[in-house]
Amino acid sequence: MGRSMTIKDGQNKAKDNSASLANSGQQLTDAASSRRQFTKAGLGLSGVVLSLASRPVLGDVVCKSPSGFLSGNASTHGPQPVCKGRSPGYWKNHKESWPIATDTEFRRVFPASPTSVYAKYTLLQLLSPQKDDRQNLGMHLVAAYLNAISGWTPFLTTETIIAMFSEWQSKGTFSPTATVHWTSAEIVTYLKATQA
Repeated sequence: MGRSMTIKDGQNKAKDNSASLANSGQQLTDAASSRRQFTKAGLGLSGVVLSLASRPVLGDVVCKSPSGFLSGNASTHGPQPVCKGRSPGYWKNHKESWPIATDTEFRRVFPASPTSVYAKYTLLQLLSPQKDDRQNLGMHLVAAYLNAISGWTPFLTTETIIAMFSEWQSKGTFSPTATVHWTSAEIVTYLKATQA
């Protein structure tokens, strides 16, 4: 009886060991497969990350119109134009560089409705964070407008910047192309990309 128990125990241990080996093998196969998928995904993403992170020398940014920004197509003939747009902080702290009066009302430049939260501000006031300036849209529109007047963003005209605000104000989004609708956060992302 003791002997049959030992044989049975041995058989059970052998089954347990082979099940354990099979599970280990499956885990190794799953891990290797996951690593391969991660590596493939990583290689695919690295081009995107590198594209987003790469900038021309001296901190300049390649200029693109809103629709060109969507395509990401950097192929042009000859050298790529660059933007030298300044940030809202720059304009706030360099009032002597302004191409227009700092006390110009936002509504005198942008077609803000009388009920718009922006109608009560000057351009200079909007360069400081305001509670009712969602996503700092007004702040970045003012900087973009000043950059365009100064010639630092050749592909982003004052007309385009004003149209962005006007369309966003009436529809809640801006459409750089027929099928794409940017929220205020996405407009800000684009405008930041035009700053050196």
